[in-house]
Amino acid sequence: MTRSDRHRVTRSVASLSAVVALAGALLAVPAPFPRTDPAAESSAFRWDADLLFAELEGEFERASGGASGDAEAAVEALEAEGYAMLADVVASPEPPIAELGRLANLQFRLAVLGAAHAQLLPRVRDFVVRARVGVTEAAGSWPMDRTTHEALYRIVYGGRIALDEALVQTGGDALPPLLHFQDVPSEAPSIVVEGVRVHSGDVLLSRGGAPTSALIARGNDFPSTFSHAALAHVDADTGEGTVVESLIEAGSVVTTVDEYLASKKHRILVLRLDPGHPALRDDPLLAHRAAESILERVRAEHLPYDFAMDWSDTEAAFCSEIVFHPYRDRGVGLWPLRSPMSAPGLVRWLAAMGVREFTSLVPSDAELDPQLRAVAEWRDMGALMDFRLDNAITDVLLEEAERGARLGYSWYRLPLARLLKAYSVAQSLTGRRPVIPRGMEASTALRVDALVSTVHPRLRAALQERAGRFRAERGYEAPYWVLVELAREALRAERDGLRPALTPG
Repeated sequence: MTRSDRHRVTRSVASLSAVVALAGALLAVPAPFPRTDPAAESSAFRWDADLLFAELEGEFERASGGASGDAEAAVEALEAEGYAMLADVVASPEPPIAELGRLANLQFRLAVLGAAHAQLLPRVRDFVVRARVGVTEAAGSWPMDRTTHEALYRIVYGGRIALDEALVQTGGDALPPLLHFQDVPSEAPSIVVEGVRVHSGDVLLSRGGAPTSALIARGNDFPSTFSHAALAHVDADTGEGTVVESLIEAGSVVTTVDEYLASKKHRILVLRLDPGHPALRDDPLLAHRAAESILERVRAEHLPYDFAMDWSDTEAAFCSEIVFHPYRDRGVGLWPLRSPMSAPGLVRWLAAMGVREFTSLVPSDAELDPQLRAVAEWRDMGALMDFRLDNAITDVLLEEAERGARLGYSWYRLPLARLLKAYSVAQSLTGRRPVIPRGMEASTALRVDALVSTVHPRLRAALQERAGRFRAERGYEAPYWVLVELAREALRAERDGLRPALTPG
């Protein structure tokens, strides 16, 4: 389908009734039949949006005039089909790739009905939850190769985005912000946090609201949701809960649960070691001991942030290493398959920011690890639109990176940045938090500042304005694929004014 064809589809969707507009929820999720780049094993995963337009436009029109009773009957039929398919998938000794693709497709079709009839969304949520839990548990006995990784990604990430987009179209109040997946038993000490029992050793994935968070989440071969990983610890004697993490601006830190929750986050996912893991048979408190070991180390010595993302270097740590190393030291190798960052433009951008290891422990990949079980996910319903805007801007900037665009700065700012770096070194020696983090070069700090202070906020403002006009004209929120096109328009309009923070290739 050509660009002009896509514009014609856009105009046809715009002419439908207000109910048909709800089909935009499906246009915002990945296509039901994902297509991967047939190049090398390290090539980026691609969702095929053209197939979505071509095969589902008819479904949109048929669903638009249906009554809620008809939609409920359609949901019941899809549920029957889906749960039967799920039973077959779970029983399979090998990953049934074709069936997993159909199961992912069914999640999207259910999401359309839930977007059109909000009272059906709880049933859509229940199916997405059961599909995720069943498939990830079954994956524990499947070979963990690239094909399996892609299959899990389709189910886990696709199901989440389907629900998110349906929620955006229904106003975000059709489901509670807390999504429970399953009760996962653990003998580790625990506390209840915001309605969720968190055990010592639980892995916490989160997504912050900063532009750098969006870049971390989207900047790999499997663009996804989360940008940060941390490890929960619960004191067995006092019941005190803390979180051990590594932050770009501070390196390794120990925070209270309240401090962790107070920092800006779009969502938090709680993961727990599979209770059937062989290592737990020998040591039921292994997860607690892993958390305790990294807690003691961080309290005893400060680990600088690992901007190189070199997971083999234990003297510095980026966020995922805080989780990875204490578990690995106890014989549990998390992140069995690591997403590469293979796109040449992305590699150039990350290298300019200090990254040296381009196949690493991407935070989002932890939720695709069959050794971990999803317990619960909290979403900031009020920030769902912000989350989508940040993703769209980042996806478009990464497209620009592939065309040779560079993050930059005015030459006269570098001498001042170097002075500030020298001052930051002095701050570190006196135990204070430096203005420019330890391990970050002055030029890197300027490039990060270009993204955070100039490029992203200016494009975000321009995209918000366009998304607002779309909503006013059409009566519904712009689906994600439209947001990406609007972000491209915003970049074309703002391109000249962004120099030298963003210089075209």
